[in-house]
Amino acid sequence: MFFNTAIILIENAVISRMMKRLFFYYIFLLGIGLFLVSCNSESKKGLSIPAVPEVTEKARRAAAIEFLTDLINSSSSSSEIYYKRAKLYLEDERPKEALEDINTAIGIKANNGHFYQTKALILRELKEPQQALEAASKAEVLNVESPELFTLLGDLYQQIGQFAKAKLYLNKSLQISPNHGETYFFKGEIAARQGDTTTALQYFHQTLNLKPTFLPLYLKFAEVYTALRQYDLALFYSDEGIKQHPKNAELYYKKGVTYQRAYQTDSALASYTKAVKLDSSLTQASFSAGMLYFKIRNYRFALPQFAHTVKINPKYPDAKLFLAICQEFTGDFASAILTYEQIIAENPSDYRATGGLYRAKRKQDYGSYIPDNFGSSTDTSGLTQYDIPRKNVDTTFRPLQPKSRLNLKPDSSRKN
Repeated sequence: MFFNTAIILIENAVISRMMKRLFFYYIFLLGIGLFLVSCNSESKKGLSIPAVPEVTEKARRAAAIEFLTDLINSSSSSSEIYYKRAKLYLEDERPKEALEDINTAIGIKANNGHFYQTKALILRELKEPQQALEAASKAEVLNVESPELFTLLGDLYQQIGQFAKAKLYLNKSLQISPNHGETYFFKGEIAARQGDTTTALQYFHQTLNLKPTFLPLYLKFAEVYTALRQYDLALFYSDEGIKQHPKNAELYYKKGVTYQRAYQTDSALASYTKAVKLDSSLTQASFSAGMLYFKIRNYRFALPQFAHTVKINPKYPDAKLFLAICQEFTGDFASAILTYEQIIAENPSDYRATGGLYRAKRKQDYGSYIPDNFGSSTDTSGLTQYDIPRKNVDTTFRPLQPKSRLNLKPDSSRKN
């Protein structure tokens, strides 16, 4: 009993300290605001006032993470602090750091179901659905009952193909909260995977009405309408998603795919380039841009796209091969030979790389497939000469004979 009371007192002290620091942080922001008001009269006199950076959501998140980090560094071992920082890391798209924090929180306090729910969300972000399912199930065992958890379980079950269990949990979510938009989205995912596109779109539109800021919805709209060749609708929802999430690289990538399927190459290249600019790790976009340039034989523009893809992900399928081909076709034979040799070392049976290595070496040695002095240095006089038999053609003009007339007798059986 005494131990539990001590823990509560420590956590209250930590929370009190957090509130004090947050209070000073907001006082600081208020001071900036008062400073701007006081400088308003000076601006009217023509004095130049430096622009104050906008306090964005990302900046607020960074400030909160820094604040919690200071608390942790001050020898605080509260599980709640690690839990809160894990959630912030997840929102900041730093899932590996989030996973480390949530594991620390669970290590301190292993009977908190919300910790396991957050761990499941992190593992889902890391594309580990089976491990995420184990964590989410643990949260359910620890008596967490919320539409968010049941929706998460429904999604994880549909990811591993257990649609019956997925539907069960999604229905439980809707029993608690009938207007939970994400739940309808995952019901749509199940319908789409089972081939019922019409029902899937109905669920997606329900999600749009209930939660218009849900990012995966716009990605799915772009994907589905592109597959249906309704490119105008796919582009419309891509643009709507970009309005909600202007810094999301995947939306620009999906938009590029739609343009590419619609044979609008320039627009597709612009979208892929924007996607890579927003997220350099999005190798699908750089590789797709490289392939478009490659198909129109613009090897000099394709080369840096493939080089970027290989740099970020050396195992990306065929990226290294197309990089070698571009190096070869732009005259950098030495680099092409090295890249082809790397491919063959990784996969000795890759006949494309073997052929490319042979070509690149020939070009490096001769500058072309056949040496310039091949005709003068090769004596062909001793080779057997084969005469091709010729057939004489009679070209004498002969007038055409008139066609003979057929003398048919009248049919005796025909009556006049």
